[in-house]
Amino acid sequence: MWNEVLEISAIAYGGDGVGRLNDGRVCFVPGVVPGEKAEVRIVAEKSRFLRGKAEKIIQGSALRQTPPCPLAGSCPGCAYMHMDYACEVEWKNRQLQDFLVRSRLASPELFAEPFASPSELFYRNKLVLHGDGNCCGYIAEDNRSIIPVSKCFLAAPEINEILKNTSSARTLYRKSSMQKHAVIIDPDDPGILRENLSGAGEFAVAGDGFFQTNMPVAAELLREVRRAVKASGCRNLLELYCGVGVFSIALAEADENLHCTGIELNGKAISFARKNAAEHQVAGRCRFYAGDAGKALKRYQDHPEFTVLADPPRSGMEKAALQKLIRVNAQEIIYISCAADTLVRDLKTLCAAGYAVKYVRMLDMFPRTAHFEVLCVVQKQ
Repeated sequence: MWNEVLEISAIAYGGDGVGRLNDGRVCFVPGVVPGEKAEVRIVAEKSRFLRGKAEKIIQGSALRQTPPCPLAGSCPGCAYMHMDYACEVEWKNRQLQDFLVRSRLASPELFAEPFASPSELFYRNKLVLHGDGNCCGYIAEDNRSIIPVSKCFLAAPEINEILKNTSSARTLYRKSSMQKHAVIIDPDDPGILRENLSGAGEFAVAGDGFFQTNMPVAAELLREVRRAVKASGCRNLLELYCGVGVFSIALAEADENLHCTGIELNGKAISFARKNAAEHQVAGRCRFYAGDAGKALKRYQDHPEFTVLADPPRSGMEKAALQKLIRVNAQEIIYISCAADTLVRDLKTLCAAGYAVKYVRMLDMFPRTAHFEVLCVVQKQ
């Protein structure tokens, strides 16, 4: 390949810097900051774009910072460790706006101010490391080799304290807000953890079960959901991908007139949701069912009295489930997403069916990584 001198004008979704060659072609370059000029080695040439590696920063930016982590640049987990955190939040919000505005799904005035994580480092309460028989760490970009990790600058300090005990096998670490120390989860006997979410109280979850990884941002997400549900004036909430029932239970506690129905594929999570509802004394108004969201939605066709809350995995909603959601004919859908690209895909389907985006907010659940959380409210027109 060859070298080019590029001016970096933007940060693309995923964290790569954006520059253009003299012929107008776009080149994506990791580890650079907007406003910088860099000598870039072209490492891949595609039909519509190129990929490069910054070999020298010719003109730097005041927004560049020295990464605290020695693995920065080689570990694929962090995309923004070299950049001022406020700049990262700004660009993540721009990426979200770009997706929705360019797709004509939303106008700029519908976006609320982004929510930055109170902690940009050492915030994760969950960590998974992988082994190859020789060492344990993160999977490298080649999806085969392992990058040894003795300290992760995203993980809670309590997790880092026990990383030295890592074996060569896949290892799951958890730090519960109700426990002083982190623990290594036994895959054969994961046990039960308890989490205390600000504004919602305590919840039980399986040691290997899902719970939000950044608790202060999770608390703000809950506040956003509460505001949206209250503004909708609904009395019946249908929650898809409900996990251990946190949203439904917290919402039912805040509004004694609200009845919630939660659906989750993971049967173990549903067992915990029912247990949590009983502990919060809202079991009479919170019902939870184990099952596929698409199949379960069949029984709610043409039930416009429901407000729907959906928090699908990164892959978004399955096409069949999305079509059945449309048939529910809910006046309002609150969609939580951890992947802006699949969010846009699903919003296109909803808007084509007569919905319109009314509110969007980016919450940086995953500082220093390429990912972020989005809360989006759509209403039937």
